[in-house]
Amino acid sequence: MSSLVSIIIPCYNQGQFLAEAIQSVLNQDYEQKEIIVVNDGATDNTKEVAAKFLHTIKYIEQENRGLSSARNAAIRIAKGDYMAFLDSDDVLLPSSIARRVEYLENHPDTDMICSDSIFFNESGPMGLRSELADKPKNPENFRWETVDYNATISSAMVRRSCFTKVGFFEESIRTSEDWLMFVRLSLHFNMAYINEPLIKYRLHKNNLSKAIGLNNVGHRIAISQLINAPYFNDYPKHFRAQLLFLRFASAWRFEPKQVAYNFFLRAVKTDPTQISFGLKVIFRGIKNIFRRHLSS
Repeated sequence: MSSLVSIIIPCYNQGQFLAEAIQSVLNQDYEQKEIIVVNDGATDNTKEVAAKFLHTIKYIEQENRGLSSARNAAIRIAKGDYMAFLDSDDVLLPSSIARRVEYLENHPDTDMICSDSIFFNESGPMGLRSELADKPKNPENFRWETVDYNATISSAMVRRSCFTKVGFFEESIRTSEDWLMFVRLSLHFNMAYINEPLIKYRLHKNNLSKAIGLNNVGHRIAISQLINAPYFNDYPKHFRAQLLFLRFASAWRFEPKQVAYNFFLRAVKTDPTQISFGLKVIFRGIKNIFRRHLSS
């Protein structure tokens, strides 16, 4: 295996974890790699930590513009045949890069590969994501599951050519940018899942994914972009129906109820077999209502 892999590490005020992330890449048994660290306007010790690795990494500094902008800045200068993404608070497990490159080299019809991950916190391992959350039903090609299954971005490796086709990460949103990218990629490319943990995903109080309000805003904008996109009708009907059910859920809370009803009816009309998915979305919404009430 001689393909060059660009490992992209965006960092915003996660300096306390950055050294471990970088070191986990340096410890990989795959030699053909470049590490690109993007300091996204951090106000902590990110710059000082990165400085200790300047002989082994490429380093970019920019004003704080969000994860999408940071990743895009790295993609623009990356030289790799493959792009691998590692959030600065996550860690690669041994042979993570080699295992994913091997899969892509042996499956030329697959353009993105991801894997299971180990959840951990300051107390140690908490279990596999596949056991605590979910995993794809069709691991050999889950491209048409990306509405409901969001791959862990730190486990994702993508062929560089994919970004020529679909463009870069959406910079107008601060969350759900990875989900939006995966859904956009699914229109054109096959995606596979390795059913073994290749990364460690850190859970801590500052996880951006725990910022529920911000996450909801990003997800709502991402869904609207997809439904309003000129290529929306190019997706399979079950996929379109699922996106419309998600759009119904976001409209129910923030827009006139008639608008929400229209998205629900449009989803049912698009593919009646997805009503069970719509009911699952409604059930999630009810759980979130109770969660908000309890937290308040």
